[in-house]
Amino acid sequence: MEIEDDILPDRDFAIELMKKLKLPVSIRFHSLQVAKKALEIANNITKVKLDKNLIEMGALLHDIGRTKTHGFKHALIGGKILRERGFPGKLARICETHILGGLDEEDAVKVGLPKKDYLPISIEEKIVCLADKYMTGRFEVSIEERFDKWFLKYGKTKILLKAKERIEKIQQEIESLM
Repeated sequence: MEIEDDILPDRDFAIELMKKLKLPVSIRFHSLQVAKKALEIANNITKVKLDKNLIEMGALLHDIGRTKTHGFKHALIGGKILRERGFPGKLARICETHILGGLDEEDAVKVGLPKKDYLPISIEEKIVCLADKYMTGRFEVSIEERFDKWFLKYGKTKILLKAKERIEKIQQEIESLM
């Protein structure tokens, strides 16, 4: 049985899937907070039409790949988990494009991913990506605070500096739609 391309899981299904796949409780809490933040952002956007269900489900499931790894590959694994269950590519892409501010081909290769752009394109992808950056664990932080934490841990690497610039551009684009 194949699921139609626009059929998305509902909130209860997404939460049950996280439990079934044994997503760590801390990541489940984080995902719930990212979903709450993503919907808060979406509800303030007035200038374009959004798929709020896609935003909520994408935010809830963006870290589903962390059932297997906490490295960069969790984004690809998450997309694969959702595609294998017959969910739409647009939901899987949210998993694949949420890491950092998205990754271009060059940065993807540097972190061990297949050579491909993992940049958020749709407004729904961008909202989830941004909402994720506002949440460290289950606590809300500013973009500055989130990146300062990463800079402290990993240094001001080229990848992190590019990611911060991308996220700031996404933030400006989203604010322009409010």
